[in-house]
Amino acid sequence: MALLEVNDLKTYFRTDDGIVKAVDGVNFTVEKGKTLGIVGESGCGKSVTCLTMMGLNNRRNTITSGEAVFKGENLITMKPSKLRDIRGNDIAMIFQDPMTSLNPVHTIGRQLVEAIQLHRDVSTKAAKTRALELLKAVGIPRAERRFADYPHQFSGGMRQRVMIAMALVNDPDLLIADEPTTALDVTTQAQILELMNRKLK
Repeated sequence: MALLEVNDLKTYFRTDDGIVKAVDGVNFTVEKGKTLGIVGESGCGKSVTCLTMMGLNNRRNTITSGEAVFKGENLITMKPSKLRDIRGNDIAMIFQDPMTSLNPVHTIGRQLVEAIQLHRDVSTKAAKTRALELLKAVGIPRAERRFADYPHQFSGGMRQRVMIAMALVNDPDLLIADEPTTALDVTTQAQILELMNRKLK
């Protein structure tokens, strides 16, 4: 059985100028342990497809149909409470813009610990140990000291690494990466891609 099977997925948005067909009938399958790349020009609906599967589009102005079947269950029709349990645990996403995805009023460490304890029954000490392990794995220098820093104290590339650490911290079965290495240099890109590949094997 496929880990994820997307069938005729459509995402339309209601706007003042009428209906915008952002995604209009997408089909693909992701097998466990495999990587699938979705390519296309800017604005063609790649990010919207990811956000739709994660249930992150504004429900009030979004019309969604089709299927995104994960481990035999349709994410599109799933209850929001169950989808929240899956999101960040079984399925994780690395967003394009880490500055808008990280909470500016909480430290990096607090956000990582919270992401772990939301899905795992572990102590704060154990969660901190796990968070530091991932920060070091993605190449954050002096991770113990940077743990108490805020997002604005990190460069764009460092924030991207933090987002990658947050996505991997609960060992998800499916990782959705929306241009995850854009802010990184070529050498670091290779290291991060190898890390993601290793963690998801």
